[in-house]
Amino acid sequence: MSECQFTKVVMPSQANSRGSLFGGALLAMMDEAAAIAAMRHAHHSVVTAHMNSVDFKAPIHQGQVVRVCAQLVKTGRTSMTIQVEAYGENLITGEQWHCTSAEVVMVAMDADRRPTAVSPFESPDETTS
Repeated sequence: MSECQFTKVVMPSQANSRGSLFGGALLAMMDEAAAIAAMRHAHHSVVTAHMNSVDFKAPIHQGQVVRVCAQLVKTGRTSMTIQVEAYGENLITGEQWHCTSAEVVMVAMDADRRPTAVSPFESPDETTS
């Protein structure tokens, strides 16, 4: 399946003056996860074409964990839409919370850096019926 999931500890260099993860750092992690999920599907390099509106619902503080989950949900001729979710976790208490989500559109690129066709997306429901 075309997905990516990773977990990282929020380090001091990624935190703002209030001790929470910079929004831009989280967006970069989400973009990276979306790119990996897209490349797993396309078997080509990809570029980010679009990221929809992102609302940060809850902070993730220095020393806490951020978990980013990305999954392919749709394909076009050369594009792939990836749903990305970000969660925070306090490893001491076990508390987990949803921080934000985004829909990211990636475009597959050929060796000449031109958009190239990708195979159609088949949802798990379609492959099991």
